[in-house]
Amino acid sequence: MIILGDCLEEMKGLQDNSIDLIVTDPPYLINYKTNYRINKDHRFTKPILNDNNPQLIKDVIEQSYRVMKDNSAMYMFCSADKVDFFKQELEKKFKIKNMIIWVKNNWTAGDLKGSYGRQYEIIFLVNKGRCVMNGKRITDIWKFDRVSGKTQLHQNQKPLELIKQCIEKHSQIGDLILDPFAGSGTTGVACKNLNRNYILIEKDEGYYNIIKERLK
Repeated sequence: MIILGDCLEEMKGLQDNSIDLIVTDPPYLINYKTNYRINKDHRFTKPILNDNNPQLIKDVIEQSYRVMKDNSAMYMFCSADKVDFFKQELEKKFKIKNMIIWVKNNWTAGDLKGSYGRQYEIIFLVNKGRCVMNGKRITDIWKFDRVSGKTQLHQNQKPLELIKQCIEKHSQIGDLILDPFAGSGTTGVACKNLNRNYILIEKDEGYYNIIKERLK
């Protein structure tokens, strides 16, 4: 299921204890937009919706806990710049199991002479209760190349294989996976590849249409 709408309002309509796993990449609260594209009309030059709305993240965490089944897991991406905020809000409801370090094949620009280039993002793995992972135990350092070039549909698109790893480790075939911030729909693609059901919520109509086309 793909839903065009506000994630918070749509989540309020979901039943308690109905979701087997959440995998999501919310706004990082850093007012992100790229300044490096020559074409200033390109979608990637526009600010991310709700990237300055910390209350939304708090409310989504609250709703996530409500809709998740007992002994289930959530993966939530965040920027190292806001890790304290995300950690403090998540641990109000959930047990934090890992702060996974996703190592990318590129690094940030920023202050070129005053700071090192950051080559990673953080993924919180949290549990409602205790969710036992599938398969072999792996480390909390994950190496996946970032999505770039002609295959990139969203400025913060996550690698398909990374999302598939999240889903494989903490869900079963036929489970229901939720992504409240669907972006370009990578969670949905991963679910289709892995025979999981999914609910994708996206507020931006442009990306909603991209998701529909991508999932065809």
